[in-house]
Amino acid sequence: MKKKIKLFSIILIMCPIFLSTVSQSQTAGTLTCSFTTVSTGGFSPKNVLAAWIETNSGVFIKTKLKYCSSSNLDHLDTWVIKSGENVVDAITGNTRTANGPLTFVWNGTNVSSAIVADGIYKVWIEFAWASSLTTGKTVEPFSFTKGLGSDIQTLPNSANLTDITLSWVPAGLGIAEKYETDIFSISPNPVTNQSVINYSLNDLSDITISMYDVTGKLVNVLFDGNQHAGKYSIPLLLKGKTVPGIYYLKMYTGKNVKTTRVLIRE
Repeated sequence: MKKKIKLFSIILIMCPIFLSTVSQSQTAGTLTCSFTTVSTGGFSPKNVLAAWIETNSGVFIKTKLKYCSSSNLDHLDTWVIKSGENVVDAITGNTRTANGPLTFVWNGTNVSSAIVADGIYKVWIEFAWASSLTTGKTVEPFSFTKGLGSDIQTLPNSANLTDITLSWVPAGLGIAEKYETDIFSISPNPVTNQSVINYSLNDLSDITISMYDVTGKLVNVLFDGNQHAGKYSIPLLLKGKTVPGIYYLKMYTGKNVKTTRVLIRE
């Protein structure tokens, strides 16, 4: 009887450790968030915007977008307070001159490049287009679950944010095999509606995949994050918002740059 009691006590002591380990799982993966801004009145179509990741309890994780000149930061007061103006790994720029689609990718890490624990997180978007600090702006959160399963959402439009999609996709389990040759291609090409970008990595890399027009102007950032060695595919969704013509896709891996030409047709 004493042995049973002793064994039961050991199990009770170990249970909190086990539960703590399970609750602190840190799944690698990527969140892709896309949305389109809409505004009227004020200084529209000029606007400022910030998008960032928080825990469900409101702890700041990382800024992903920040478009605002230094003189207009008071219009992004929520982001300033929560982030301390931290823009590590963020896409940044001056005040926007027009509305339109935006996309960012989060690799599940915080500002220290550490993968955060699994759980419920929120994308926050602060968007302002008027001189008033209380009107002509919106601050909206969107929840998703980071974990071993995928979480893919198409969210309802609001008055000022439309075409909102969230897609958390966990990375494959285990260490990916090495590949002798880097691949960077798009298929089908020419593109009429939807295509897929295929690429492979030989090592853990901090990569950015971007689209440029023939003048060298940045059109969109399609992916920005860390990935292990392996083969990957990401969709190139046009949704009728890209003018037909010739574009260039560039993949920066921190070691080299690969470029491929793409023709977009009506």
